[in-house]
Amino acid sequence: MNYTPQWLTDKTRINELVDFFITHKTDSYISHSEIMYGRALDSQHWNPDLRAVFTEQLMNDYDYDGTSKLNILIVENDNGVIVGMLVFNVINSPFKKYAILEDMLLDSSVRGQSLGSKLLENVIQKSKEWNISFIMLESGVNNHGAHHFFSKYGFEKVSESYMLTL
Repeated sequence: MNYTPQWLTDKTRINELVDFFITHKTDSYISHSEIMYGRALDSQHWNPDLRAVFTEQLMNDYDYDGTSKLNILIVENDNGVIVGMLVFNVINSPFKKYAILEDMLLDSSVRGQSLGSKLLENVIQKSKEWNISFIMLESGVNNHGAHHFFSKYGFEKVSESYMLTL
C-alpha cells in the first residue's frame, strides 16, 4: 500500500478525524495539553465529552487572538480511510514564529511502516519552508514509545510538567 501524507483542507472530515483519534488514543497518551484543552479530566481519565470537545477544537482552529492556526496532516489507506494524523499548531508570536506538535497518532495496524516518520519529516520540511524557529511537543509521562521516536529525530527534553489538582 502506498501512503502519502496530505494536509487536511476539508472541514467535513473533522468528524472522521475525531473518530480516528478516539479509536486510537490510549491512556498513556494523556499529557498536560489534553488536560488543559479539556480532552482529559486528569492524567488517567479521558473526558466523557471528548468527541464534542475535540470536534469544537478542530472546527475552530484559531485561538482567541488569532496568533495561531492548526494544521492537520493525515495519511489515508487506499480506500481513503484515515490511518494516521498529526495536528500542528503554528504560533506567530511577537518574538518568534514557532510550532507545537499537538497530536500525532497512527492506527496500530500500520505501525512499523514508517508512516510516523513520513508525517514527522513532512511537518519538519514544511516548518523550514514556513520559517518556523522550533517545534515544541509534549507527551504523556508513560508514553515511552513516543519519547523514543521523537528523540531519534533530535527532539530534546527541555522541561518537566507538574500539576496540582484542586
